[in-house]
Amino acid sequence: MPFLLIKTNINLDKSVANELMNYASKVVSKAIGKPESYVMVNVCSGENLIFGSKITPAVYMEMKSVGLPTSQIPFISQTLTKMIEDKIKVPGNRVYIEFASVPGNLWGYNGGTF
Repeated sequence: MPFLLIKTNINLDKSVANELMNYASKVVSKAIGKPESYVMVNVCSGENLIFGSKITPAVYMEMKSVGLPTSQIPFISQTLTKMIEDKIKVPGNRVYIEFASVPGNLWGYNGGTF
């Protein structure tokens, strides 16, 4: 049920995007403590994205999950930001992350909800 959306104005090669998705899936699973088999990651590169009136490399992420623990959000934010810095070299001060904890009855899966 964890979903991570990564949008960047950098044009990523397919292999780099795939590597980032695979790595992010593991990072999210470990950071949130949920099985990787439920983690979904979407990487959108080459987006029309401006941050601070500059079109230099930037990243916007959305991290959503059923029962996202509020107390863990600072740690998850730090972990995801470091992942972006390491994998695609965007500095942390060019990254925004939106977090959302979704009630299980509002998250559909396999024709039902959680």
